[in-house]
Amino acid sequence: MCDMEPSFERAFWALAAADLALWQLDFRTERATLDARWAGWIGLAVKNGEGVTLTFADWRARVHPNDWARVRNSLIALVKGLCDSYCERYRIRTEQGGWCWLEDRGRITQRDPQTGRASYGIGVCRNVTAEMEETAWKELLSEAVIRSPVATVVCDAEDRIIWVNPAAEQLFARQEAELLGQPIQHFFSCSALPDANRRQGAIALGAKEGATRWVEQIVTPFTSPTSHERFTVFVLHEITERVALEQQLRQLALTDVLTGLPNRRAFMERAEAAFARIVRSVFHERAAVALIDLDHFKRINDTFGHSAGDAVLRDFADLLRTHLRTMDAMGRLGGEEFGVVMPLVAPPERPLSAFERLLRAVRLRRVTFSGHLIQYTCSIGVTEVGPSDQSFDDVLARADRALYRAKAEGRNRLIWLTADE
Repeated sequence: MCDMEPSFERAFWALAAADLALWQLDFRTERATLDARWAGWIGLAVKNGEGVTLTFADWRARVHPNDWARVRNSLIALVKGLCDSYCERYRIRTEQGGWCWLEDRGRITQRDPQTGRASYGIGVCRNVTAEMEETAWKELLSEAVIRSPVATVVCDAEDRIIWVNPAAEQLFARQEAELLGQPIQHFFSCSALPDANRRQGAIALGAKEGATRWVEQIVTPFTSPTSHERFTVFVLHEITERVALEQQLRQLALTDVLTGLPNRRAFMERAEAAFARIVRSVFHERAAVALIDLDHFKRINDTFGHSAGDAVLRDFADLLRTHLRTMDAMGRLGGEEFGVVMPLVAPPERPLSAFERLLRAVRLRRVTFSGHLIQYTCSIGVTEVGPSDQSFDDVLARADRALYRAKAEGRNRLIWLTADE
């Protein structure tokens, strides 16, 4: 060990166990005496456990340029007696070319009695590299979340908002002060509240004004290792445009492009749901099912062309929309065949009046196409859901038999089959 004041040597042995390095500054010779632990942190070679001695200039050359002005000002204040102690964190270059973070704490121990100038100073030094690197990493992550274009919200154990980033302010269209302390559920649509079992997926955002907006959420609960308090992080990404596109695609997938009516898949979904509802009601609810076929449709195509046939199909679809209720399920099943499921709310009787009106309307209909007036008719097979039906396919098969009879008996007519026929 280099020569030290007796008090400094005693302090060395007392503080070494605390993993603190010791240093002494000699302002008369401008030299710093640094113990072996300090030298080891920097990568300087020592002999027999002794420390090293550096000139102030050598030590200064190792301090990071970004830290030197701050360290210099603190040391000047100490030397001039403007403060009682010195405390700074700074980076110092190691022998390997890297940087070691040190925390110095010290004071002046002796001054010249004549001039008052500082003669000696002593202090301790702590290696805080791991702490500073962890802090820097946390600051980097914090800054990344703050600057992220993805809305991030942190809630306490009661799901009250305690932190938001600017992207969340923009998403909610509210300032931070309006959000803090509020339950996050307050800002979601009542029909799409997140819960403990739903950690990700699309939910509706309660709109401050205008249309509903959709966000995709990822919910991550965690417990603080320090306070053991529970928190939850909500990461929210707006997907309103994507949801709208998905809805459009679904609508296209369930819509007959030519007529605008539901296609077979969509019709069958509604029909199956209606059948299940009737079964659950133990057949207290009722519904009629009809299959409709345009007569001699191939003849229209062969005579006037397929574009004329398309015009007839669109015209018939308009008639269906006009003569049936919004509660009635209707759809184009394929080609010139259409289906209808009509809930019956009137007293028990054959639901023929609506279909008879439709039949008469078709007989009077004329479609103008390329200077031609095209007349067409239709055949309708109707039945009612009954207790003997095991599935909607049973009902559909009976309606199909009724339609077959209507066509066999000359077309342009309606045939009704009871549930037990």
